[in-house]
Amino acid sequence: MTHVVAIIPAKNSVDSVAATVTALIETGAVGEVLVVDDGARVVGLDSNIGKGGAVAAGIASSGAPDSYLLVDADLGASAGHAIKLLEPLKEDAADMTIAVFPSAGRSRGFGFAKLAATELLMEATGRRFAEPLSGQRAVNGALMRSLTLAEGFGLEVGLTIDTNMLGKRILEVPVDLSHSPTGRGVQDMLHRARQFGDLTQASASRLGWRRTLASILRSLIRRFKS
Repeated sequence: MTHVVAIIPAKNSVDSVAATVTALIETGAVGEVLVVDDGARVVGLDSNIGKGGAVAAGIASSGAPDSYLLVDADLGASAGHAIKLLEPLKEDAADMTIAVFPSAGRSRGFGFAKLAATELLMEATGRRFAEPLSGQRAVNGALMRSLTLAEGFGLEVGLTIDTNMLGKRILEVPVDLSHSPTGRGVQDMLHRARQFGDLTQASASRLGWRRTLASILRSLIRRFKS
């Protein structure tokens, strides 16, 4: 039996993290659940170091599991379905899997961050991902420990670019998950601005600013044409 560690970066998620942890433990497929900064072992941090930093702290505290399962804190009871992401790794059909949410569980925002991430990953990998910003992922343990993770909300874009650069296999998997989608309020817009800044930085540190800005320009053109 493979050893799986689930890592939940939790910031301001008190209302949902308990249900998320419980759902993962009840699957019986996860050996340990690490809740970073908020059944489970809690990894406390002295300051807010962002999503990428939180996941890195979880990895540093996890030993050497066969696989990691990255799960957002707001999945609640649906988190148990995330173990479907582990199946391709166990079957040696992928090195990293990415969850594709049902259409009802996706963001209610304007979609620019997702569109920009899609173009950046197309530039980096030659592939158009359905869920470029999905935080629900299963990653081979040795692969994950070999990577230098992008900071903040650049985590997902950085993971995809780095995994592709190493010639590893990435598979998107439809999973019946639901979370609290980001809306269109002031705080939601500030969140998207931070996300956009972080994913831009993650891309630029890997592809360079010229390729990154050219990709973002293409995403702007696509956005205004749609």
